[in-house]
Amino acid sequence: MRTRNISLLGLLAIVTCFAIGISHVITSIRLARANAELTSLRQRLELIDVDDTDQIAARRLPTSEQFLNRWVVRLPDPKEKRLYANWGTAPLTELCNLNAAGLRTFGLAPNPDTHETFVQMRFVLNPNDPNWGSVVIEIDGKISHITVNPEIVSLLMGETPAKTISVSDSPTIRSSTSPLTLYSVESTSGDGAALCLWIDGVEPQDGG
Repeated sequence: MRTRNISLLGLLAIVTCFAIGISHVITSIRLARANAELTSLRQRLELIDVDDTDQIAARRLPTSEQFLNRWVVRLPDPKEKRLYANWGTAPLTELCNLNAAGLRTFGLAPNPDTHETFVQMRFVLNPNDPNWGSVVIEIDGKISHITVNPEIVSLLMGETPAKTISVSDSPTIRSSTSPLTLYSVESTSGDGAALCLWIDGVEPQDGG
């Protein structure tokens, strides 16, 4: 009976091929997992798909913190859009107007590659007088504070019956000429308190 002797060099070649094959399988699995994680991350954090690149869009980002709202906003041309905030004892139709009194305006500077920017709205009570509070607007790290009176505090705390509208986890898409409301809350108890945060065209100049 003949016995085949495998040389050391041949054995080494077999082991090497086997190791390369195992390494290829492991690398393929890791790559597939990395691609899946990347896709999941992009869906959670940013990159809103739109059919028309001239459209504006927004979607809410996940947060477990109470009184905190975060959105990613897509703007095709940031020079033509601003973020506005207004509040008071008037109907939303009056408050959400570029000619309304007390209007606060915020510039937007999206990433030039994705055309997206991040907007955050946080409500906090005044530690020295909890009847008053602040709405803190943060846009890509730039923070602005808006002092709100007891009527708005009660509204935002949920102590006053109200109707609330907010952009959800699913993208809200509008034409480039339409306003897009990120968040609005209006009392339904008859006191008229309301607050609105929205994106609209550039505020008209005096006399224009």
